[in-house]
Amino acid sequence: MANVHVVLSKMKKIFVLLFLFLILLILINSCPVITQWDRSLIVFVQQKLSHLPLVIPMLPDCIMYSIMIGIPLIGFGVFFIKKNLYADLICIFSVPLVTFLLNCIIKPIIKRPRPPMELQITSIHPDSFSFVSSHSLVTICLWGMVIWYLHKYCADKRLKLLASIIAISWILFVGLSRIWIGVHNPTDVLGAYILGLLLISLYIPATKAVEKLLIEIMLKVVKKFT
Repeated sequence: MANVHVVLSKMKKIFVLLFLFLILLILINSCPVITQWDRSLIVFVQQKLSHLPLVIPMLPDCIMYSIMIGIPLIGFGVFFIKKNLYADLICIFSVPLVTFLLNCIIKPIIKRPRPPMELQITSIHPDSFSFVSSHSLVTICLWGMVIWYLHKYCADKRLKLLASIIAISWILFVGLSRIWIGVHNPTDVLGAYILGLLLISLYIPATKAVEKLLIEIMLKVVKKFT
């Protein structure tokens, strides 16, 4: 009975996130005032942070972004291989691929233009669409999984807390940087965060499903050669 409640709770969370994402899509496509608010918020952020060097919001567009993707993949990759946790290994390495493919599907369908050039501090993505923010989506999915794996496998409370703070700070900073340099609307980032939480909610049970599938495959292979 308890398992049924857990499953229902997880399904409820997934449906709520999906509903919020769809509502956001409808608002973006049908309410021009949303885009006006987006533009105003971009200007507000840029004005408030104008005293800071431009190199700060550009960090997610330089080698640091690749490093912050590589750290969890390499770190957890080594850990999962040592512990023979191949289902977890498959899932965490699939995150960048899945989020990339989703962006390739969503952006051409929604076709939301990026903020106007006068708001873009740097024109690094002039010809691509805006919704959702790919940087924000990859970051929240990957580092969200990092938080989940830490709470699942790490017994050191201090390490879990420190790593979780770093992960959340990086997730929020990447989203802020997209707005700061004017290459994404705030609702593009919000959409990425909602979609990212939805993907994480799907990834957690998917990991268990992949684990069962790998066990079944291994049993069949062993049975075949014995």
